[in-house]
Amino acid sequence: MIDAFDRLCGTASGPIGIAVSGGSDSLALLVLAHDWAARSGRDLVAFTVDHRLRPEAADEARHVASICGQFRIAHETLVWETPVSKQALARRARHGLMAAALRARGGTRLLLGHTSDDQCETFLMRARQGSTWYGLAGMQSRAMSPVWPEGQGVMIARPILSHSRHELRTYLTARGIVWVDDPSNRNLAYERVRVRALLDGHVDLKTRILACQARLQDVRRLEERLIGRWMADCVAWDGEGSARLNLSGLPRERLERALGLMIQIVGGKETPPRRDAVQPLVARLSGSEAFHGATLGGVLIYRKQGNVVLSAEPGIAGMAADPALAHARFDAMQALYVGDT
Repeated sequence: MIDAFDRLCGTASGPIGIAVSGGSDSLALLVLAHDWAARSGRDLVAFTVDHRLRPEAADEARHVASICGQFRIAHETLVWETPVSKQALARRARHGLMAAALRARGGTRLLLGHTSDDQCETFLMRARQGSTWYGLAGMQSRAMSPVWPEGQGVMIARPILSHSRHELRTYLTARGIVWVDDPSNRNLAYERVRVRALLDGHVDLKTRILACQARLQDVRRLEERLIGRWMADCVAWDGEGSARLNLSGLPRERLERALGLMIQIVGGKETPPRRDAVQPLVARLSGSEAFHGATLGGVLIYRKQGNVVLSAEPGIAGMAADPALAHARFDAMQALYVGDT
């Protein structure tokens, strides 16, 4: 397991951040990171987020702090001051708090405790939602922070993604470490909990899903490497934050993905525009009729001298659409795709 930390964190600057809730997955990540850091001489800092949605959360944070104390790992409890009982909002708040706290300490890498069980659950959930092969490939071992602009300069890494929850709990038990079971993980109101219950006891199904995902991951890495090379060779920036794209020669699906990514970056958004919004735009750009411009995701899209130019819509201010940050984000994403991070 330790080799994954070298691969995912070896070149990261500053202390390595770890998201630790107190559950088995994140505590196993904490202990494994400690063993790696002791060998490699790296500093760690653990973050526990109290969403203030459950009265037990404060005690769970203190439990994590106690374990961190035993391993002499710096720990910080981060509190969500405006709690809302909605998973998507809680996730965004959690990532925003941890990214800001890590940046304040000079760190650039945040470790998450996702496992192979999480991969299987994600596969089935995305399949139900009609995801393409790209989404069915699942979570990546390394990715940009999902929040913007708080996550600028922060990359997340998942060192235990190939290990099962059972394997990690066996490891913790052998080390004499007690984990916390979040009651929300038994609440069937949440889709992930229902999918988890479906998968429980179906080892063969998990094995088949992971085998399928491994192949899709290979294809996705190749696809992203090609997009990364396109970003390096066919995208030019001016001094005002506009990006000039040469889209000629791109296969249709890659064109849709590359254009959506660039709209996300130029517009300062956390996610690309929906595929069903990008597809009609690509059809217009690829068609024989004259293209007179469009707007999508807070971005102006127009043709100039045979290329497509993207610029943030006038009136969109603040860090989210800041040209310097957009260019820095582009560079980080391009490096991630070609494997230079």
